[in-house]
Amino acid sequence: MIQNPDLKALEPVCKAISLLMPEMVEVVLHDLATNTIAHIENGFSARDAGDDSLLETENYAAELDEHGIIGPYRKSSPDGTRLKSVSAVFRDAEGQPIGLLCINFKTGDLETVSALLSTIARLDEKSQPSIVKNDWRELTNAIIEDTLKDLKIVHSQLRRPARIEIMRRLMQADVLSARGSGDYVAKALGVSRANFYDMLREAKHDNKEASA
Repeated sequence: MIQNPDLKALEPVCKAISLLMPEMVEVVLHDLATNTIAHIENGFSARDAGDDSLLETENYAAELDEHGIIGPYRKSSPDGTRLKSVSAVFRDAEGQPIGLLCINFKTGDLETVSALLSTIARLDEKSQPSIVKNDWRELTNAIIEDTLKDLKIVHSQLRRPARIEIMRRLMQADVLSARGSGDYVAKALGVSRANFYDMLREAKHDNKEASA
């Protein structure tokens, strides 16, 4: 039972944070006056309220930044699970530190998934068969992707200037001479056939000016 009313007021905050990701986040509130754990939510570090804070509150003041925050920093749980932690100091009305709120987030599973996704997403260009390299549709997709990256936008942010730039690059790669490419590109860029041919004329004009 928390005796300090100022710390008691933080119980709902601890609960709310733990409810956000109940299986992944542990919230520990330390009482700096007694150097004990005042409250804990979703505890997975084999600790209970009333236990000594031990090293968690030792020399904490030297680690605080200008906002009263420590971290984020790396920790491990007793079972070896990797954690990403952050701590915040709480003060009373007189500005005296009374509590330290520590949030421990399990990252082990996420790091494993991240590594797996990185492996899946990594492509070796040399391994691409010619059936892919010679497919103008695949080339169209690649040019659109590269142009979006160069312009630092996503597909939903496409506007006329960006679409024309894509079409200029498609023309330079001789994609638009392929049978059926007009319909494919128009659909890929989210425009009507009329708009496609209007922008194609502008792209051709830009190419002529660039080569003049």
